[in-house]
Formats: sequence, structure tokens, C-alpha cells
Amino acid sequence: MKYCIFTMSTLTYAYKGKEALERAGIRCRIVHLNGTETKKGCRYGVAVFPSDKSEASRTLLNAGAVYGEIIT
Repeated sequence: MKYCIFTMSTLTYAYKGKEALERAGIRCRIVHLNGTETKKGCRYGVAVFPSDKSEASRTLLNAGAVYGEIIT
């Protein structure tokens, strides 16, 4: 299954995002990225199902878990 990955600059933000998403009932997992996969060189991300992309984005922003880009 394909995932949407919200890229994050630090592992701390990735865990903060994962916790917020899980509290909201959104299934997710932390992924390690190759720095060349993203425009800003982000090394971590939180993967969610594409159907949860919009809700995950709102949840992350409300929780203060700053993300860079979304890889689909």
C-alpha cells in the first residue's frame, strides 16, 4: 500500500507528530528518509494512508508538529 509521508526536520518532531496522530485515531508510523528524497534534506517523516492525508495535516498543524513537504 502506498503512503503519504509528512517530512520532518528532526526525530523529535516526528515523534511529536506520531503521538498527535495516534491520539486522533490516525494510523501512522515513523520512517527514516534519505536526505536526498526531500527538497530541504529532511531525514525523518511520518507515514499515513492517503485517505488520512487531510485530517493528518490538520492534526499535525494543531499539535505544532512542523512538517516540510508531503511525499506521495
